[in-house]
Amino acid sequence: MKKLRIAIINYPLYIFDWQKAIINNLIDSNFSEIVLNLDFHEEMKELQNSTNAVPVFFKSYLKIDSKFFKPVPNALAKTDKSDKSDKINNITTLSITKTIDIKSLEEYELDIILNLTELTLNNEIVDKAKYGVWFLNFCDLNYINKRPYGIWEMLEKRPEMTGVLRYIKTGMTYPKTIDQTFSCTDGLSYKRNLNDILWQSHFLVGNNIELLSKNEELFNKKLLTKSGIYPENEITVPFSPPSNTKMLKFAIALYAKKLFQVIKSKIYFNQWALIFLNNSNSNENPYDLKHYKKILPPKDRFWADPFLIKHNNKTYLFIEELIYKNKLGHLAVMEIDNEGNYSKPETILVKDYHLSYPFIFKEDDEFYMIPETSGNNDIQLYKATDFPLKWELQKVMMNNVVAVDTTLYKEHDTYWMFTNLKKHKGGSKHVELNLFYSKSLLADHWEPHSMNPIVTSVKTARPAGKLFIKNNKLYRPSQDCSSHYGYGLNISEITKLNPNNYEEKLVEAIKPNWDKSISCTHSFNSAEELYISDIKINRNRFLP
Repeated sequence: MKKLRIAIINYPLYIFDWQKAIINNLIDSNFSEIVLNLDFHEEMKELQNSTNAVPVFFKSYLKIDSKFFKPVPNALAKTDKSDKSDKINNITTLSITKTIDIKSLEEYELDIILNLTELTLNNEIVDKAKYGVWFLNFCDLNYINKRPYGIWEMLEKRPEMTGVLRYIKTGMTYPKTIDQTFSCTDGLSYKRNLNDILWQSHFLVGNNIELLSKNEELFNKKLLTKSGIYPENEITVPFSPPSNTKMLKFAIALYAKKLFQVIKSKIYFNQWALIFLNNSNSNENPYDLKHYKKILPPKDRFWADPFLIKHNNKTYLFIEELIYKNKLGHLAVMEIDNEGNYSKPETILVKDYHLSYPFIFKEDDEFYMIPETSGNNDIQLYKATDFPLKWELQKVMMNNVVAVDTTLYKEHDTYWMFTNLKKHKGGSKHVELNLFYSKSLLADHWEPHSMNPIVTSVKTARPAGKLFIKNNKLYRPSQDCSSHYGYGLNISEITKLNPNNYEEKLVEAIKPNWDKSISCTHSFNSAEELYISDIKINRNRFLP
């Protein structure tokens, strides 16, 4: 590993918290050193003046939004540069003016110039870093491609926000994409919307600088996979705030929708329920969920995250059960027959924190379970002492992690652990799929994959059930959380799986569009010809 030499560009008088998080991560790392802070004071003034004028309705909306929505942690919280306690103040600052000799940058032997502003640099600056100038955009450059970031996704009802890390260096006409991530569009608050994508995108910088430092060959392979993303988009994203007419229409539609939802909630409530298919005597497509049979829980609870296990000629259905008055989920099991008839659920695990996603598997004639225990900041492994009702903690597989929907897959003598990690308070649980591997189920250390996070998309990252093999191909179910949590399902084929490479391709996207009363479907599991999934259904409070 070599430490990459980095120069940063940010605003001259203050620094935002999302920028500070990037800079502090690089300062504290063993893969980079920030050797220079470039100050473009005059250019920054011109940039600020060009974005000062905004239409009055948009300005009013921003004031109302800021009053009612205060995201924590706030990515746009400012720190004055005069605060000498900040690590950034120990970095050498070079003021760039029209008269300064740009060639003086050559003595710093820069690897990367990291531009954390909207300032567009001239070609002479771009030439002074081995790997060029890296910068972030916070929109889909094909469909939105305008600032302010975050408001246009709301106005145009885009289901997700996009964060893009790009670079440009000598000889390139257009920037190229290094990496990309997504977050859910918040349809109500611009401030929350922008906050989410800023925090989610800030991971892109450290992740990719670390990969470049550790293994340039792998980094270049990754660039090839991203080469088709925005191949001919300009550096600059124009500033184009919404007009008064657009904001007025948006506000009327937004508040009318909220009023309708309040009225509707007096009659209907949302409930997670199960759906089931026996495909042994038919030739239905198991991904076409409209053929499944509904299994509705009592109205005082929901059932979700179902897993099926066959044992001794019986089929067991493991679920997350949440009784509304208790507020925390626990794990339960019921027997289910080939027609979808089921027994009363029996509780198998309760904690003083939320439990869900009872990932069940068999190993050496023993049954094991990895439930989601993100509320306890760990990943736990349980072993059945009296299957299916009694379970005992066998191992804490990882500590001090916010990990969700951990899913294990064994191939030959290697265990592969897929899990979504939330690495920062401002980040999302839905976006970054990480992969670890070990030769032992009870290992004290699981080796992280070289390409972690292997997926950085709110649309396909979060696991949705066990991996399965069909026609000698390996498939991974995942959640589509782009519109909202648990909105839809994906089935992706894993085409490469080894310690240095991971690739998958989407083969099936399942949306909750076969029944108007259903707004989500977010898991997929099976046992032989029996299939199970879950749905969020809009259920009448008064009818059976």
